[in-house]
Amino acid sequence: MRLKVGWIQYANVYPIFYVLQKEGLLTEDIHLVRGVPSQLNWALRNDLIDISPSSSVEYLLNKELYDYVDGICISSKEYVGSVLFFSDHDLERIDGEKILLTEQSAVSHLLLRIILEKFRGLRPLYDISAAPHTGESFLLIGDDALRYRKLNYGKKVYDLANLWYQYTGLPFVFALWIVRKEITNPENELYSIYIRLKDRLLYARNKCRTYFQEMIGDFYLRDFMTEEEILYYWRENMEYELTEKHKESLNLFEKYLREIL
Repeated sequence: MRLKVGWIQYANVYPIFYVLQKEGLLTEDIHLVRGVPSQLNWALRNDLIDISPSSSVEYLLNKELYDYVDGICISSKEYVGSVLFFSDHDLERIDGEKILLTEQSAVSHLLLRIILEKFRGLRPLYDISAAPHTGESFLLIGDDALRYRKLNYGKKVYDLANLWYQYTGLPFVFALWIVRKEITNPENELYSIYIRLKDRLLYARNKCRTYFQEMIGDFYLRDFMTEEEILYYWRENMEYELTEKHKESLNLFEKYLREIL
């Protein structure tokens, strides 16, 4: 039996998987399943994978299905740098206008709605698109957001984590390591593998900073980001520890979710 583990190949979670691979912690009893966040959310929900770094909204809206690995997350500090809203206009100008949303994420869609509708009192129109960057106003996440920001030709750029921080004073938790509840049952045949992986994830969280400089050597984002920009993204934008402040932010996010859904 193997534990099926979701693998998001984005720069924000790369340091965790780097440690797991570098130190041989992805043993034969672990099977990695690649996908973007929306795909892995679906796979978790439909019992096709057992555990994954997955959108915080997936956990918050389906708590009956999941537990999460306490102590680790994918979150921002004051800025995230890779969940970005691009527009030709100031935010106040988009009231009633169309916004194109990436099909890769659920949490960023809902975070944008909370910021625009709850914090700003705006009511734009939303449309999910396979090519969101073709619109006047659009949302990009992950490596697409990092890349477009470098190639941006004059659009205004809004960092969603920073807008959340401005209104709440809290970091934003984009993803948790979500696990299906049956896997956390000690009687489940995969339980012992899960416990070992859980310990290794917390180890990788603590160890990844020591590998940042080494990771850059062949990191694929070097085709459009400098080494300094990549290091800044990992060191200054990203947080991997799940603290009480992060949990406070999750609770507040859940409250707003219930109000808009």
